[in-house]
Amino acid sequence: MTSHIHPAPALPWHLRFGPAIAAVLCLFTFYYRGLDCWFYQDDFGWLHLGPAKNFPEFLGMIFGPKAHGNLRPWSENLYFYGLKALFGINPLPFRIVVFLTVAANLFLINAVTRRLTGSVPAGAAATFCWLLNPCVAPSLCWTCIYNQSQSLCFILLAFLFYLQGRERAQWIVFLLGLGSLETVVMYPLLVSTYALLFDRSRFKRTLPLYAGSAAFTLIHFLVAPVYKTGPYAIQVDRRILRTLWSYIEMALAPERIGHFLWSWPPWFFLAATGVLCAAVLLALLIRDPRPGLSRYFNPTAVFGAAWFVILLGPLLLLPDHVMDYALTGPVVGLAFIIGAAVSARKAIGIPIAILYLVFAAPAAWNVTRWHWERSHLARDLVQGVLRFKRANPEKMMLLTGMDTDQFLVGFADLPFQVHGYFDVWLAPGAETKIQDAGHLAPLLVWKPEKSYPLLDSGQAMVLDVAGGNVRDVTAQYQANRPKN
Repeated sequence: MTSHIHPAPALPWHLRFGPAIAAVLCLFTFYYRGLDCWFYQDDFGWLHLGPAKNFPEFLGMIFGPKAHGNLRPWSENLYFYGLKALFGINPLPFRIVVFLTVAANLFLINAVTRRLTGSVPAGAAATFCWLLNPCVAPSLCWTCIYNQSQSLCFILLAFLFYLQGRERAQWIVFLLGLGSLETVVMYPLLVSTYALLFDRSRFKRTLPLYAGSAAFTLIHFLVAPVYKTGPYAIQVDRRILRTLWSYIEMALAPERIGHFLWSWPPWFFLAATGVLCAAVLLALLIRDPRPGLSRYFNPTAVFGAAWFVILLGPLLLLPDHVMDYALTGPVVGLAFIIGAAVSARKAIGIPIAILYLVFAAPAAWNVTRWHWERSHLARDLVQGVLRFKRANPEKMMLLTGMDTDQFLVGFADLPFQVHGYFDVWLAPGAETKIQDAGHLAPLLVWKPEKSYPLLDSGQAMVLDVAGGNVRDVTAQYQANRPKN
């Protein structure tokens, strides 16, 4: 089989970089709301990091396991600690870093696809199909999942170095990538699959990479806890295939847009998913006409399918934690499949790409808007309460009127402690409007026997936060409180 590691024919700069530049422009115009997203939900948990009192404590903070026992020094610990230390609790620098990382991914996807297919249009198709996938949209909005876009950057850069024959650079990027997200351990399988499909003479040279993945996996299990129960517990059972299908449905886009066009009949989205499945299968069967490649299948398309399954592999063992954003890396494989079809036969590949984008783009737009609205729900709550707290720093704040969404996005992860305030609680009775699965709300209520004396002495205020319009209702609350 033909090797793809030799230098590609020289192209004018606008053909090499034009599709990626256009995609970056699309990134900033289509996903502009992502730059305006505020902190919400798990973001506040990460903002609790720091400050470190000394260098050993700093090292422990950066390299020690954190939430769910993960070892992610670059994409979580250093990301949150460093940007908070430099810019304070300001979401914009965090959002800019996310967008710059995704922009780098667009250039890398374009370059890798062009090397795999030898086609400029294929690179353009793959780049836009990845960018506008609705499962990529959350990573452009929710700050705490920066690990998704950063880890993909490491994988793509390492693979591009491999295609260029720069194996030492590949090793460095691969090893660094292990500190971004655990799924990077699957990278050796990607390059081995490529070698088997395109250049079997290089297969043996991919085997040492497995030692890096094995070493990281061993360290991870030694220093991080293994969950036996709950959504992060590894479960190997017959649900693996069902979980795989759930991810395929999300990746193809009709299922995602169905959450927003809820008045449309469900059968329409199921049928659309079936049509797109058939289109992807057709793309797998279109033969690449370049000499030296298989007569029976398109190796780039098969590699794309393998990319999807390989990067998704570890997540199939977590059937109780199926999340759309986990597809940020795997759906690059879907983009490769579509790009391969465009390269092999434009008359078929371009309609497949258009059909896919017809569903993907509206879904991505709505997913972005949904996350943006959730982040602003948290912003209005937190900033509204902070205005009263800063004006009355000596008083405890007791919050009422909070609904479940407000609680989950802007209170459960203790955002006020991030700002240095430890005396913001739910008022007695406020928990009755909140239905959280973890039953945290009752734990965050300041008990009546402690609240009422503080209110009587003027040491506490009651704030109604309903609808994000925070107002002082201390007098009304006092008048309506139960009589002893």
